[in-house]
Amino acid sequence: MKALYLTLLLFVSLPLFSLVADAASATPDAVEGANKLTMITEKFGVELPTLIAQMVNFALVAFVLYKFVVRPISETLDDRQQKIADGLQYAEEMKVQLAAAERERAEKIKEAATEAQKILAESRELSKKMVEDKAQEATAHAEAIIRKAHEATELERQKMLSDVRHEVARLVVKTSSVVLDRDLSSDEKEQFSNSAASELAKSA
Repeated sequence: MKALYLTLLLFVSLPLFSLVADAASATPDAVEGANKLTMITEKFGVELPTLIAQMVNFALVAFVLYKFVVRPISETLDDRQQKIADGLQYAEEMKVQLAAAERERAEKIKEAATEAQKILAESRELSKKMVEDKAQEATAHAEAIIRKAHEATELERQKMLSDVRHEVARLVVKTSSVVLDRDLSSDEKEQFSNSAASELAKSA
């Protein structure tokens, strides 16, 4: 736009510059050219001083317009084009970064899924091992309780047998004393007790 405006200004101002240059050089050709220009202006009803004044006015208006209108607009357009170009470049960079972030996110999700599967497998294995350990521990505890119960039962049975033996021996001695109708001696009491205990042991 700036170049177009300058070209138009130069094209309109060219006749003025040509006229000034011809007037400055007083050669016969220049005088002849000035006469031709005078003839043209007279033929079309245009006065030369008015034409020169209009051309000067046009040049001044064109300069003022260029200085205060065209150049600011041109600069604004250039800035806007630069901002648009920067925005497009930024958008392209963001697009590339977004694609990279998307790839990274997909990789992270894949790694997280793999890690979750690994943790789940380890948890299942650990849970299975814990269940097996608890089952073994419970079995051992139950076996220990059963063993202690057997031992306690055996001790109780032995105690009962001992009590029964003593009671039977006492009854045998007492019965023998009644049957014989006399008091037994210590040796006889011991003999009868031992005999009764032996019989009980055989029957047990």
